[in-house]
Amino acid sequence: MTKSNTPLSVRLDRTLAEALDRHCEQTGLTRSHVVQQGVAQYLVAQAGPTLSSLAEAVLPAASKQAARTARPSRQRRFRDYVREKRRR
Repeated sequence: MTKSNTPLSVRLDRTLAEALDRHCEQTGLTRSHVVQQGVAQYLVAQAGPTLSSLAEAVLPAASKQAARTARPSRQRRFRDYVREKRRR
């Protein structure tokens, strides 16, 4: 299955852009990844856990090998993630 990505431009003030760049340098993540995660987390916090399509944006996809282990399901990990975010 292929994912289609929609380009999006955002304007950040200089301070926020510099902080984003520092974070990306320290973590090795791309700007795009950090922004995608931030938007997904914001939408989950605003709309609640009923947006199951956001689970794939927030949680890494489970490989077939990992699916065979006793690891919790993606749905359970997403539910636990949302509950933890609401506690903060």
